[in-house]
Amino acid sequence: MDMSQYRDLFVSESRNHLATFNELIVQLEDNVSDRTIVDEMFRHAHSLKGMAASMHYDAVATLAHRMEDLLGRVRGNEFEFCPALADILLEGSDLLSGMVSAIENGEGRQPDAAGLIERLVSFTPGSSKGARTPEPPPVGAGSEATAGDASRASHQFRNSDSFKSVRVKTETLDQLVNITGELITTRHRLMDRVRGYAAPALDEPLQQLSALLRELRDEVFKARMLPFAVVAERFPRLVRDLARAQGKNVSLRIEGKEIELDRGILEEITEPLVHILRNAVDHGLEDPEARAAAGKPTGGVVTVTVARDKDHVIITVADDGCGMDPARLARKAVEKGIITASQAHDISRQAALMLVCAPGFSTAAEVSDISGRGVGMDVVRTAVHVLGGTLAIESRAGQGSRFILRLPITVSIIHALLVECGNLTLAFPVNTVSRTIELRRSDIFEEAGRKVFTLEGRNIPLKSLNRLLDQPLPRGAASIVPAVVSEAGGDMAGLATDRFLGQEEIFVKPLGIPLSRMKNLTGGAITGSGSIVFVVDASTLI
Repeated sequence: MDMSQYRDLFVSESRNHLATFNELIVQLEDNVSDRTIVDEMFRHAHSLKGMAASMHYDAVATLAHRMEDLLGRVRGNEFEFCPALADILLEGSDLLSGMVSAIENGEGRQPDAAGLIERLVSFTPGSSKGARTPEPPPVGAGSEATAGDASRASHQFRNSDSFKSVRVKTETLDQLVNITGELITTRHRLMDRVRGYAAPALDEPLQQLSALLRELRDEVFKARMLPFAVVAERFPRLVRDLARAQGKNVSLRIEGKEIELDRGILEEITEPLVHILRNAVDHGLEDPEARAAAGKPTGGVVTVTVARDKDHVIITVADDGCGMDPARLARKAVEKGIITASQAHDISRQAALMLVCAPGFSTAAEVSDISGRGVGMDVVRTAVHVLGGTLAIESRAGQGSRFILRLPITVSIIHALLVECGNLTLAFPVNTVSRTIELRRSDIFEEAGRKVFTLEGRNIPLKSLNRLLDQPLPRGAASIVPAVVSEAGGDMAGLATDRFLGQEEIFVKPLGIPLSRMKNLTGGAITGSGSIVFVVDASTLI
């Protein structure tokens, strides 16, 4: 019987078993007396062994069998669960994951498991033949098993309470979004054409078409939605291995794993979250001795919280570590030439904390595999802003830090504010606009060599969008200056432009080279009138 037709199903199911297996190991380390976790781990190893054997993947079946045997010895009270046992089981899980990837890619040769199998068979607590101490996983490790499996697992997660499971290819979901976006653009074009004619008979069918397209858009978005759990399943293992490598005791708590986001956003935000978690373990949390000296529990806690706020999702990563000193951050930024001494003197607390996102900024005394190269948080900020989100940082010395990511639910089809700027039509995602304002010339004055205006008792810098984008200025001195007010990283600014064109639902597509190299633009779209608009990254302009 030809079993190749079931290969994709085997790969998907195997990765689900391995992901849960890894998570259970980390849970068990926090509660070694919970025998039900050992029983569940045993069942996952047993299921994987059986699946592999039925598919004649003998190498996978043999390794899973030996891991199952080792867990059976724990269930039989031969010895207690211990860190060395966790290490060797995680090593086995990693090797199994590599074997599954080889099967998925059609590779005929499997990774060699003979040495590990021997150590599994002869394992005893404290034995020199136990597992190796894990190295900190590199940034990006495991991404194939999260983002890559996201589309395959989408309906499995969302329909886990039903009797049927439907698997949809990533390409199919992407094509549905493309078709829906093009239909929305065509609707706008049709309505634009109709405005030029007196055709009241078309009003009702056009309204019905609009309603149906909104319903189609919502259903397509639902099909692309995935729970945060899809990417969060790798985080406990990541934090566990980093903490072990540094001799720290760290617990990871994840709340709101059931909250759903668009698959595309999950794929883009995974690595930024990995950067934040690595920084939390490396920079944020003290070693057990330092925590004890500060009157804290020797074990640190990192908490990832996901919450829904209307059409946004807020992801917060918090730690109870040493926190950050804004004054020290400012001094480091001066040393590295990121800001001047006078700027450091006048910098606000929030702006000082955001200095950790400056390219090349690092407070690490030594360069290591984990940090100290001055990369990481700038990558996080860029990724968040490209998605149309915002990043905020809160921190108190001795109490810990919080990194707050506010992200849209989806980024393909968005509501945007359209403005005219020189020869360009620009689109601001409405979730990045604090407000719009029309300023009189008398409302604008100079402060510290820059133009500002007063908004709700606060002096706000005013920047020319035309100059920032190298566009011609409007002819003559207009009595009214339209401005888009936006906020990024705690800083607020008004972006003066030529005129407002109104709001429209647009289908955003990525820009090709060379436009994709422009840091101020994140995408493009076609309006109902057929004109091209560019989506602006307001954060880079601010």
